[in-house]
Amino acid sequence: MRSFELRPVAVLRTPFAEKFGVPRQSGLVAEAEGRVVFTPEFAREEFVRGLAAFSHVWLITGFHRNAAWAGTATVRPPRLGGNERVGVFASRSPNRPNGLGLSLVRLLEIESAPALALRVAGVDAVDGTPVFDVKPYLPWCEAPSGASADWAQAAPAARPAEAVSVPPELAAGVLAAGPEEGLRTLALIRELLRHDHQPAYQDEPGRIYGMSVAGWNVRWRAVAGDRIEVCALERLAG
Repeated sequence: MRSFELRPVAVLRTPFAEKFGVPRQSGLVAEAEGRVVFTPEFAREEFVRGLAAFSHVWLITGFHRNAAWAGTATVRPPRLGGNERVGVFASRSPNRPNGLGLSLVRLLEIESAPALALRVAGVDAVDGTPVFDVKPYLPWCEAPSGASADWAQAAPAARPAEAVSVPPELAAGVLAAGPEEGLRTLALIRELLRHDHQPAYQDEPGRIYGMSVAGWNVRWRAVAGDRIEVCALERLAG
């Protein structure tokens, strides 16, 4: 079989500067918004004519931050505790032969200026991710009744919103950078921290973790009762 050459039709701009902290599936964190900015070749409104009739779109993306696939046939899904292995084609792992991702996102708006772009919600990709195709989601054939997924049948459990604590003095620093933007940033951080980001097999109580999101360096730790406490929020340079 002949090989195919893919070229990006767009680039995905997201709040995530690094892989750690990115939601593990699309749609898991609705507050994670992004923009699909089309490259000049495809930045004509004819390419998206009729797309506004759909509520969700599929994004076929590339895991551009991953190392080249090393030929490993099995992976360790977090949903199985990070210790049990399954075949790479039985998983949604980013470590794949062709490094292609598939994300289902909500279409919020089609922007025409300053460039043609789709504003979307529920993204699960690092900023700058190449987008190779955009397709409308068809619920009548892509959400069949009776579909099953065994160990991944339901969304992973999330902590209650009140289990994530952001000290008032840290929240005030974010709000000081701009009230409206600050509120969105804090909502995104709180929702992200309702989910676990560390490897499933890693259990180190008290360890401080960090991620870069929406221009902020966020550091947090787990405390008693499966609660999360943010211990630092620092604005990133630039």
